[in-house]
Amino acid sequence: METNTIYSQIKAFRDKEMSHGWSSSEQLNSFHDDIMKQTLHLATSAIQARLGPPPSPFCFFVMGSAGRSEQGIWSDQDHGIIFKEANDPDTQDYFLALGKEISSGLVETGYKKCDGNVMASNPFWCKSFEDWNHQLKGWVMDASWESIRHLLTFIDGRAFYGEDFISPLKQSLYPVIHHEHLLTRIIENTMRIKKGVGVLGQFLVDTHGPMSGSLNLKETAIFPYVNAARVLALRESSLETSTVKRLQLLPDPVSRKKFIEQFLNLQSYRLKFGIHTGYDSGHYLAIDQLSKPQRKIVKEILKDGIHLFDYVRKLVEKGEQNGHE
Repeated sequence: METNTIYSQIKAFRDKEMSHGWSSSEQLNSFHDDIMKQTLHLATSAIQARLGPPPSPFCFFVMGSAGRSEQGIWSDQDHGIIFKEANDPDTQDYFLALGKEISSGLVETGYKKCDGNVMASNPFWCKSFEDWNHQLKGWVMDASWESIRHLLTFIDGRAFYGEDFISPLKQSLYPVIHHEHLLTRIIENTMRIKKGVGVLGQFLVDTHGPMSGSLNLKETAIFPYVNAARVLALRESSLETSTVKRLQLLPDPVSRKKFIEQFLNLQSYRLKFGIHTGYDSGHYLAIDQLSKPQRKIVKEILKDGIHLFDYVRKLVEKGEQNGHE
């Protein structure tokens, strides 16, 4: 059976299962992983049939919401490849071909390409372990807005297929981040938060365009929780990628419990009341579908996201005053 036919079968199965609805974000993301792994197996088999076995052990890793296991109904691609060693100049070409096949396969099975080209088909995100190590430390030393954005994208990565080469890269990177006191710069890079609630307590929804009247959950709610939790992981040199597990690093047990509960509420509301007609609409909440008590809960989630970010920022500032991050 042709590869494209099998991709189509995987897509048909995905669409059928997605139409049933999901009771939890955890179940949904487990399903995403299953679909993507089927696609990966097919893509690697296709490349091996064409180019032979991989010339080096490698790690295919996912980033973004997939890296954090926090995908919605619709998701785009964010991924890369780390191969152990460049035995010859053709090694990267092999893995770029593999990245291209994986990316094309994921499109066929329901995952749109990343608009920013953060994919293993791009040489920028497909490198040897040594070259990755050099590039990551270069991002830290550069500390420009773009370099920090790339760095934070990588930090959310998790090994998905093959060897786990991403964990040792992160472990060698954390001491450099702390030595360069980069956390404050990272907070400055991520602290612009789009407010979801106005001074009069009203929702600040989109006022024009296809999502008019709906709340952009990604910018007003998801970003504050995700960004704060990522800084926590960096502060503690943790390899955890999920926001919930990162929030478990909060030192105060009362705050820890509250913020984890609120993030789980956020995931639940996005799944239940999100507009799931496509990738872009999946980041929006249909406010008019909420009861008065539910609207109150959403407002508390939004406010607590800002409180969490402020809390983490103060933790970092306190650490710097004490001579460490």
